[in-house]
Amino acid sequence: MGIKDYETMVVIDAMISDEAIEAEITTVEKKIQSHSGEIKRCDKWGKRKLAYIIRKQTHGFYVIFYYKANSDVVLDLERGFNINTNILRFLTLADFPMTEIIYNQDHVSSADDAVGFDIDYGDAD
Repeated sequence: MGIKDYETMVVIDAMISDEAIEAEITTVEKKIQSHSGEIKRCDKWGKRKLAYIIRKQTHGFYVIFYYKANSDVVLDLERGFNINTNILRFLTLADFPMTEIIYNQDHVSSADDAVGFDIDYGDAD
């Protein structure tokens, strides 16, 4: 099991408190670090409207973790995500996350600019 670069996007239930959302983020960071993983960056995109309803929720809090770790970290994270009712969705990419070469924060003013999509969020109410 070699060390690889990973990118994990997590969609947290936006209806829980801000403190609970931060606790979920901290839990993920600690779990990565407890397995000798190195967190490169954590991008908090914030609350956004979901493309479709998930578990009766219309909004989620999006967070992306960029880190170096062994594959057992990913397995442990995903096992936890599967049983955590506050996690609506997650996705992990290996070996080709958005690195500093591809994503330069100095040239991006927001996460919308970074992903390059023109998204219509519709009525935010």
